[in-house]
Amino acid sequence: MVKLNINGNFETFESSKYKNFGELLDEIVKKYKGMVLKEVKINDKDVPINRIDELRDAILDEDLEISVQFVPLQEFFISTLTDVVDYISNIEKLLEKVSSNVLVGESEGFNNIKDLAEGISAMENLRVNSIKMTGYAPSDFENNIDEKRITEILTDFVTALETRDLIELSDLLEEKIPLVLEYYRNYFMNVLNVLKQNN
Repeated sequence: MVKLNINGNFETFESSKYKNFGELLDEIVKKYKGMVLKEVKINDKDVPINRIDELRDAILDEDLEISVQFVPLQEFFISTLTDVVDYISNIEKLLEKVSSNVLVGESEGFNNIKDLAEGISAMENLRVNSIKMTGYAPSDFENNIDEKRITEILTDFVTALETRDLIELSDLLEEKIPLVLEYYRNYFMNVLNVLKQNN
């Protein structure tokens, strides 16, 4: 029997009841409309949410224990914003070291830059989604950082990456990327404050 735990509610069923994991997941998600899938564990192992689609075609095994947790959208959003603000603080501490690594051409520096570029892209997606969800744009809050300036810095960053201009990359990491991170942090902190006041 497959053991299923949804938000602390337990049930068991025959694995043959579902063609695959995706079919089971679709049925569960229908029951929890308006909520967000926050956590999935299979046999006590965490499955990253962004990897769920890779498991959709997996055949259910009789000895599976599946645990899923849904949370209200606003709670999930607050948690995500809090995690991103913490992420920004951690990144800021590493910028000087990454800048030095890049300047001397160390591969670790380039790996860190790739991670940083992906992180900034994720922050921009979160910013766009925050505006859609809350109706609050960065311009709705007091912010001494001009959005056009941020766009210019990010354009310069992408150009320096493409041309592998080590000196420019190093300079951007130390002097200008902190401004980009501050811009995102300020916006996310303001949105968080609004959500917490309304919660």
